[in-house]
Amino acid sequence: MTERALPAADRVLPAIALPLPRARPANPAITRPVPRAAGAHRGQPWFTTPARAGMLIGASAAVYAVSLASISALQASSDAALDAQRQPYVDTVAAARSANDQLEAAIQQADRDARSLVAAYAAAGHDLTAYQARLDSLAALVADVQGSAAALPTRISLPKVTVRTTAVSAAPRTTTKTSASGR
Repeated sequence: MTERALPAADRVLPAIALPLPRARPANPAITRPVPRAAGAHRGQPWFTTPARAGMLIGASAAVYAVSLASISALQASSDAALDAQRQPYVDTVAAARSANDQLEAAIQQADRDARSLVAAYAAAGHDLTAYQARLDSLAALVADVQGSAAALPTRISLPKVTVRTTAVSAAPRTTTKTSASGR
């Protein structure tokens, strides 16, 4: 009975999801429905919390991908500009490397030539010792010949030789014919 005694404004009602009020048409004879989303039911939000979280994660991934792509494009253009700026130095290094390769080839050729010259000099040295030994034996022979020549008299008188010639006459010329020759 005490409940009836309280005024209606002081009563607390339970929380119930009430339908949204419908818009009233100007003409009560024509009723139009209130447009609602197809996925939402009465009293439910448009998207659930996991769906909202998924959309936020997808949106943040898309923003991150776009920022990475733009940074990559900036880096690529910066690298291209830096490569173009360094190209003369790269060409100079390549030319120096080529000159060094040619110089190395010339040094190797000079080394090969020097080694062949050393081998030829060594061979000539061996030949030189052989020639020296032969010259020593020839010098000993010349010394013997000079000793023998010194023992000879300085002047020898040779006898006079007279040569006599006799005139030889030629045989007389004959003209004979023989039948043996067929004439």
